[in-house]
Amino acid sequence: MDPVSTDLLNWYDAHRRVLPWRENPNVYWVWISEVMLQQTRVDTGLQYFGRFIARFPTVEDLARAPLDDVLTLWAGLGYYSRARNLHKAAQLVSEAGCFPSDLKGLRALPGVGEYMAAAIASIALGLDEATVDGNIARVMARIHADLGPRKAMWAHARAHLPRGRAGDYNQALMDLGATICTPKSPRCERCPVQSHCAGLLTGHPTSFPPPKVKKTVPIVPMNLTMHVQRDAVWVGRRPAQGLWAGLWAFPEAGEGQGRRIGAFEHVLSHKRLAVNVWVSEAPPPAPEPNWSGYGWVQPQELQNRGISALTAKCLSLFHEDGTSRGDSHSRA
Repeated sequence: MDPVSTDLLNWYDAHRRVLPWRENPNVYWVWISEVMLQQTRVDTGLQYFGRFIARFPTVEDLARAPLDDVLTLWAGLGYYSRARNLHKAAQLVSEAGCFPSDLKGLRALPGVGEYMAAAIASIALGLDEATVDGNIARVMARIHADLGPRKAMWAHARAHLPRGRAGDYNQALMDLGATICTPKSPRCERCPVQSHCAGLLTGHPTSFPPPKVKKTVPIVPMNLTMHVQRDAVWVGRRPAQGLWAGLWAFPEAGEGQGRRIGAFEHVLSHKRLAVNVWVSEAPPPAPEPNWSGYGWVQPQELQNRGISALTAKCLSLFHEDGTSRGDSHSRA
């Protein structure tokens, strides 16, 4: 066996993180975990994973569920296209009667890219496939002192792949990158592959991979108005494509629409929103193009629909302000 993977797997066997999808590595659980852990820390993903599996124990349960139920459980995780793709893929798998059994079939599922397909194939299906995520790319860049792009790390990962233990190998690299070979302060003295690390020999392991050029994130003002009628608020469902697609939200309006009840900053991957929240008893605006499902909804009912973290923050301000009084008299 390759010396890098030998030392890595010996370490993994003794120190691997205990995670539910590792204890029960069926395709459904591994797939759900991989989708959730995109752009999400493991400790956060664990909280959502348990609730998600409890609500949708099988892929058939997920396929049959209304999209609103899926989006509601996803609320707070962000990147809601992941949840919509998860739902679409579950319906395809349910119709087919089983999950795909090879890389090509996995890649055909909505939301499953090169990394995820190889991860599922190795961990859940036992196929000899290497994969590369951010953690694995960083480990390989340092082992080989390679300043190349992430795409170049695939060849390095495949070069050390141990036949028959690809799933453990990939997960060991993920654990190593997450706990020891970290971006800023790697604990090289504890690394099981330090004797093979060309980056460590340079004396500057954190030079690999090269730092990304930070982009200036614009701050964009946003005014959201919560139109109130008796004890209900006016909401609509956003378009099926774009930011917060398919989620329930309050309409945007110009500054000064009613009474301002609070403000907060909401950070997205590509911009920061400076959000002002207003309450108004004036009639709601005309429906936005491509929005749907407009109507009056009891605030507490909205908590059980698919809403974004931004909308949840607005509702919190609404309740803190004491505007909500309980029962609604009309509903969407």
